[in-house]
Amino acid sequence: MHDDSQPSTAQQPIRGRRAPEMLPEVDVAEIAASVYDFLSATRRLMERPNQALEISQSEIEVLQFIAQHPGCGVSDIARLRFLRASNVSATVRRLINSSLVQRQANDHDKRAQDLYLTEDGVEMMNSITDEWALLIARATQRMDARDIAKLRRGVPALRNLSIAAETLIEDMQRETPEQDYKN
Repeated sequence: MHDDSQPSTAQQPIRGRRAPEMLPEVDVAEIAASVYDFLSATRRLMERPNQALEISQSEIEVLQFIAQHPGCGVSDIARLRFLRASNVSATVRRLINSSLVQRQANDHDKRAQDLYLTEDGVEMMNSITDEWALLIARATQRMDARDIAKLRRGVPALRNLSIAAETLIEDMQRETPEQDYKN
């Protein structure tokens, strides 16, 4: 039986053990938990338009990557998204069969295939973005106006965090397996 005079482990805040020593002037544990909560909630929220548009989350992720990196290949997507090349290849095949992605021979390596969005792929990404924007607009209707203003001002910082995370992933990909990711 639980003793109510002592807080249970589940009631104590999760703060991480190493976060304060890594970046003492910023509460990185709070940022990490907030980003995770945000990603978890929005991922669940964003699944609704995916179903309405008849596209899977993995297909959206690949489309988004190709939109941001036109001319990339299957191996680039797999490496930078920490996915299996076979899974990415199957997703790319589905996107090609749906006329959302096209392959072109690489000018420098005839064995390589570069991936690009088709007009339908661009239209799909626009539809997905519109659906996401509508959902975020509905969510912000439940927020205080001051928090919405802070969110608007924070968009550049969120973009910069995304860019920094992408470059960190690229660096991690270049490291040897025995190195840990302290830096």
